[in-house]
Amino acid sequence: MDKVIFNMVIWVKRRSFFRIAERTLTILMPLAIIGSIFQFMWQSVFSPDSLISNIFYFDRWLPDPIFNAAWYASQGLSSVIFNSFGLLVAYFAAQYTARYYHKDAQMAGIAGMLSLFLCAYRFRDTSNFNITMNFNWRFLGIHSFLYALVIGYLVGLIFRFWGVDFHHYHTENSSRIEWRAFASFKPTAIALIISLMIGILTSLVQVRVFASNVYQFFQNEGQNNLNLWMFIPLIMLALFLNWLGIGEPLSSLTAYVGSGTNVANLNYALEHGSSWNVPNKFVGNALYQSYGKFGGSGVLLALLIVLLLVYKRDNTTKVARWSFIPTLFGSNQGALVGLPIILNPLYLFSYVLIPVFNMLVAALFIQLHLIPTSAYQVLSGTPGPIVAFMATNGNWGALIFSLLLFATDILLYVPVVKIAAKVQLEIDNLNAEEAGFEYVH
Repeated sequence: MDKVIFNMVIWVKRRSFFRIAERTLTILMPLAIIGSIFQFMWQSVFSPDSLISNIFYFDRWLPDPIFNAAWYASQGLSSVIFNSFGLLVAYFAAQYTARYYHKDAQMAGIAGMLSLFLCAYRFRDTSNFNITMNFNWRFLGIHSFLYALVIGYLVGLIFRFWGVDFHHYHTENSSRIEWRAFASFKPTAIALIISLMIGILTSLVQVRVFASNVYQFFQNEGQNNLNLWMFIPLIMLALFLNWLGIGEPLSSLTAYVGSGTNVANLNYALEHGSSWNVPNKFVGNALYQSYGKFGGSGVLLALLIVLLLVYKRDNTTKVARWSFIPTLFGSNQGALVGLPIILNPLYLFSYVLIPVFNMLVAALFIQLHLIPTSAYQVLSGTPGPIVAFMATNGNWGALIFSLLLFATDILLYVPVVKIAAKVQLEIDNLNAEEAGFEYVH
């Protein structure tokens, strides 16, 4: 069985699209980890509603100017990185695709970034002609990774078929730069015209409105769906889309909002002093937040622990160390991009199925009246393994159950990581073979 999985993963990773995706993710790893660190500081340290802020009483002894400056700085840096992440994805995907086929990578990258801008432009929005306000910024952020990757990859293919063969040099004189400019004119024009047509078409058929309605559907189901057997397929779909690089459905489905079901549970718990017999035992997002998200989507905290314990590749363990603290407190974008998890076929099934396994086991224990339902609000930045403990108002049974379940998740990730080590060795050999012709004079 391991050999079958190994061969399938190697076959997928040899496809040009997945190789370009891996290279794009690798080059963007530093930004993703830096963004996740500052997101952790923003949401888990310097937020007034965070667990760390309330434990250390920052509001009592830390001067407001310093606290506010730290909050704005961390919020600003993480927002800039993640809200413009798609532009960098489009640039590097186009660049690496063009380089893969020996075309002008730099011009392809610029064309890829501009193409994404055109596809995200609101052509029918005439209420405000300020160009900075006419973009659908949702399509430029990290939650639209796949969208940007596909555009960059397609632009790179345009350079493959309509560009001229090109080798990169350390230094270029003005004559060679002029030659590059003229040589890249045709593929750049084709890419921008096609992107313009796509942008106008998506505006005419209101694709963005459709996408917003889809995201709203996921949010409504996450807050109000009491049928666990309907929620499970939705969370599996949302996790799969997140693995693909489409993160908005998962964020919408699992976001906490004061819906009627959550408010009813909280009111009952406050009135009776416990959440044992709340009226809505199986609210989807409450189960996911308490038991399906130990340190980010896909229970990535468990994966990081396994990588640190059994994996021998230095660069991978470095990423695991750097992203461990942010992931522990729920900021896992660094791990998703840096390992990478996104578009990595090896982690697909574990990333989707382990959270579902946790939720089903937790639902069984709730049904058997062994642990109470999570009904209380939890402060932001609460470490994943103790969310259920906090959400049940300090129920020790919920804490013990969470820790045992988390230990099980660690064991489930061990065979996956062992296969990953073998796959990575094969990929490293493949990259070494290519190093001979991906060169710079």
